[in-house]
Amino acid sequence: MSEARVENIDAIKAFKAALWKFAESANVALSEAEADAMATLRWLDVEQRTYWQNAVRKSQENVVRCAEAVRHKKIFKDSSGRMPSAVDEEKALAKAKRMLEHAEQRLENVRKYTPRLQREILLYKGQAQRLATFVGAEIPAAAAKLDKMVRMLDAYVNLSAATSQTSTMSQPPPASAEQTPGD
Repeated sequence: MSEARVENIDAIKAFKAALWKFAESANVALSEAEADAMATLRWLDVEQRTYWQNAVRKSQENVVRCAEAVRHKKIFKDSSGRMPSAVDEEKALAKAKRMLEHAEQRLENVRKYTPRLQREILLYKGQAQRLATFVGAEIPAAAAKLDKMVRMLDAYVNLSAATSQTSTMSQPPPASAEQTPGD
């Protein structure tokens, strides 16, 4: 039987520790990524939807007020009997309509991208589950194999050391020059 060259069992132990550290880091990263994705979905679906719905409602009210102001300017004469200019009111109405259009577009984007984000999160979870399964199953199995390997190498090293000591003990001590046969 040939001998194995075991130089550093501690390197295997250090690798096992690094493997566990990786597993811990991977689990934390997976959890944080999922939490971030869910927080983004809640932000989009709840906060942004509510914000833009309120912005649309306020913009609609502002358009109605501005349109009413333009109508009053065009219907009623001023104190001198002339029709007053409605330029400022028409500018305000145009601005209110642009704000309404902007708010409606943003609300439509929220409605459009919320389901898309939900699908993307589900796809991410499917892919991330493969890593989570690997980390949860394969790393403990690999660590167990490394433990077994370390135990076997320790036993081998101890066996080699015991064999070396036994062979040196079984040899007769060297004869000293002072001893003479027949003493």
